[in-house]
Amino acid sequence: MFRKTPLAMLMVITTLVVSTLLSPSSAFADRTVNGNVVTLSSGATTNTGLNIYVDGSVAASGSGTKDAPFKTILEARNAIRAKKGVLPVGGITVWVKGGTYKFTSTLDLNASDSGAPGKSIVYRTYPGEKVIISNGTSVDPTLWKPLNSEAQARVNPKISASKLVELDVKAMGLTNINSFPGGNSFSDKWGIIDLIVDHERQPISQWPNPGEMAGSKRAGWTTANGSADAKSFYYGENGIPTDGQTDDELNADGTNRSERWAASVNAGHDLYLQGFWRTVWSPVTSKVQSIDNSEGSISLLDTPSGGMGSKWSKDIANSNPVYRTGDGTEEWRAVNYLDEIDVPGEWALDFKDGKVYYYPDGDIKTKDVEIADNATPIIKMYATSYLQLLGFQLEDSMSNGIEMQKTNHITIAGNTILNVSGGGIVDYYGSYNLIKSNDIYDTGEFGISLGYAGDRTTTFTKSNTRVTNNHIHHTGLLAHLAGIIVRDSNNVWIDHNLIHDVPKDGIRYVNSTNLTFEFNEIHNAALVESDTGAFYTAQDWTSYGNDLRYNFIHNNVRANGFYVDGGDAGDNFYNNIIQGSDRAFQFNGHHNIGRNNVVVASSKVQIENRSDVLTTDVVANAIMTKSYGVGSSFADGLRAKNPSSGAWASFASELKTRYGYTDNLWTDILNANWHPEYSNGSKLVDNALVQVNSIIKPKLGNITIEKNNIIPKVADASFFNYSQMDLRTNNRQILEKFPNLNSIFPQIGLQQDMYRIRVVTRAETGGFTNH
Repeated sequence: MFRKTPLAMLMVITTLVVSTLLSPSSAFADRTVNGNVVTLSSGATTNTGLNIYVDGSVAASGSGTKDAPFKTILEARNAIRAKKGVLPVGGITVWVKGGTYKFTSTLDLNASDSGAPGKSIVYRTYPGEKVIISNGTSVDPTLWKPLNSEAQARVNPKISASKLVELDVKAMGLTNINSFPGGNSFSDKWGIIDLIVDHERQPISQWPNPGEMAGSKRAGWTTANGSADAKSFYYGENGIPTDGQTDDELNADGTNRSERWAASVNAGHDLYLQGFWRTVWSPVTSKVQSIDNSEGSISLLDTPSGGMGSKWSKDIANSNPVYRTGDGTEEWRAVNYLDEIDVPGEWALDFKDGKVYYYPDGDIKTKDVEIADNATPIIKMYATSYLQLLGFQLEDSMSNGIEMQKTNHITIAGNTILNVSGGGIVDYYGSYNLIKSNDIYDTGEFGISLGYAGDRTTTFTKSNTRVTNNHIHHTGLLAHLAGIIVRDSNNVWIDHNLIHDVPKDGIRYVNSTNLTFEFNEIHNAALVESDTGAFYTAQDWTSYGNDLRYNFIHNNVRANGFYVDGGDAGDNFYNNIIQGSDRAFQFNGHHNIGRNNVVVASSKVQIENRSDVLTTDVVANAIMTKSYGVGSSFADGLRAKNPSSGAWASFASELKTRYGYTDNLWTDILNANWHPEYSNGSKLVDNALVQVNSIIKPKLGNITIEKNNIIPKVADASFFNYSQMDLRTNNRQILEKFPNLNSIFPQIGLQQDMYRIRVVTRAETGGFTNH
C-alpha cells in the first residue's frame, strides 16, 4: 500500500510532546531536536549502470523506467532479483519518490538481492523528498468510539470521560494485545502494540505523570514506605522504612487512587507496577496480585529476585522467603492503566477488554493513526552484501527498524529511524559494514546494537565495521537498553556519534577486543537507572585492547563517566574530557589505564578492588557468594580461550608491546598469588583533575594513581566558555597533560558530511544542563 505524504511532512517532524511512558525525565530537550530544519540527505547523486524508479503515487505500475516507474519497492527488488546476479558495471540505483510505503510484514533483502564489488545495489530517496517506510497497521478513524459505561466508571476523576475514546483492537484482529510476553514479572521485554498518531509515539499512561512529584526525589516516580513481606510493600503509614517517611502519596491528590485501583484489579483488569524493588538498576515490571487498603499495602504476584526491599536496607531476620525492611527510596510507578489516563496523548491497552483507551489531543477523526503490531523488523537483511540504503525514514514497527545478519559491505546512511518498539539498527555477524549519519530516536529499546562482528576466539579476524556520525537520543522508552551496544566483537570502530537522553548507558560494550571509541559525545545518560556509566563494560577478563580516546562526556550527573564494572579488564582511556559525572573513572578490574584525560566538576575518580569470596548476595532465598579470584567464572572465561598457545598467546605479546604491560599475560592473571581479585596493573596517571572532590585508591594491589595535576576550581581552569561547554583552554596545567586539546575538541561529536547536511548544536540537544 501507499499513503501519500502531504507537503508539510516533507520536513522533519516538529516537536513532540515531552511526557511519554518510561521517559527518563520530564525535562527532556525537544525530541526531534531539529525543529523543522532538514538535517539528513540521501547523499550526492552518482552514476550507476542502471537506474530503476519507484513512485507510489502513480495509478498503475509501469516497467521501472523514469517515465513508467514501479509503484512499489518490492517490484524494484524483484526486478533486480530476476537478474540472478548478472549486474551492470557500476551497479543499480533504485530511486524512490516521496511518500509513505507500507509493508504488511517486512522488506526482506537476502543474498539474491546482493550487489558485487563495483556493482553495488543502492536504494535511495529522491533528493529533498521524504520517503517513509512503515509496517504499521493504519486505523480507520470511524473505528474510534466513545467509552463504554464500564470504562467510563474507571476514568480518573480529574477529567471527563467524554474526552476519551476507545478502539476495539481485538475486533481489528491485532495480535499483540492479550498480555505482556514477559509474563507477570519482567525487565527487558515489553512486546505489546504501540500507538503512533501523526507520526508521534503516544505515551502509555502512567502514575505519577512524568512531570509529577509524588514523594520521590524525581518526577514521574513515587516511593514505597517499607516492605510488608517478601512480595508486598506499604504505600501508606504502616511501614517502617529506614528514611522514616510514610506519607500516603498514592492518595494525596484526593482521587481515591488506591480504592479505584483495587476495584479495577478485582474486576479483572491487570495492573502492572514498574519498580526498583531491590536494586537501582534494571527496574522490574510486576503484575499486582492484590491491594489491601485496610493495611495500606500492595502485593505483587511474583516475589522480586532477592525479595522486596532495597539490597542496602536491613534484613528481616529469619524471614522465609527472604526480604528486607526497605529504606523508603525504592521507586515505583504504575503503567498502562485506563484509570490513570489524565493527560492528552496518554493511552492504555486493556488486556481483559481487548481495547485501547486513548485521550486524543484534538479531534481523533482528523488524525493519522498507526498501530505497531508487527513483530518483524521493517527491513531485514540476511547474507546480503554490497547494498546501500540511503535517506529513508523508517517507523511504526513493534520490532526493530533494520536487522542485518551475516551481511558484508552494507552501507546504512542518512536514514531516520523512529517510533519502533525495539531498536534502531541491529548488525550481527557482519563485516565491512558502514552505519553512518543516521538519526535514531523514540525507540522502545536501543539505538544501534552490534554483535559477533569479527573473531576473538582463534583467528582474531577483524570485523572492519564502522559506526560513525549517528545521532541517537530518547531511546529505551520501553526497555532500558543503551544507545549503542557492542558485544562479542573484535575490531569495531565507533566514532563521532552523539548520544543523549538515554535511560541507561550511553555506550555499553561487553566481551569484546580491539574496539576503538573516539570522538563520541555523550550527555545526560542514566536518566532512569543508576549505577551505570556514559561508557559501561563489565565482567570479562578477556576484553583487552579496547581504546577509548577523544570522547567528551558532560552533564552526566546521574552516571559515572567511564565505568569498568564487575572486575572487567584491559581497557585504555586517554585524551578524553569528562565533565559533570558522578565518578569520572570507576575501575574495579585489572589493567585498566586512564592517562592524559581532563576531568572537570565530577565527584571523584576511583580504583577499587573486588575482594574474592567476600561479596555475598541474597538471590532466590539462598546465599550466593561472588568470586573474583582464580576460581571465578571470569577466570573460567579466560581459560576457555586456551591462552597459553595459539592466537591468544600471540595476542598477549601484542598487548604487552602496545601498552607496556609488565605482567605476564595470561599466566599472572590466572595465578592465585598474583591476586586477580585486586585491580593489579590499573592506573590513573598524568590526568588533569579540575574541581574533583576525591581520588580513591584501594589499599591492596599493584595500583598506580600519580602525576595528576590538581586544579581546585573550574574558575581556575580558564576554559574558553564553560557555560556553553567549550572546554578548550590556555591553562598550562591542563595542556601539559593533554597538549592537543584545543585542536581535538572541535572535532568531537557529529560532523557535517554529504548525508548529515546540518549538525545540531548543544543548545538544541539540551547539552548545557542536566535533565
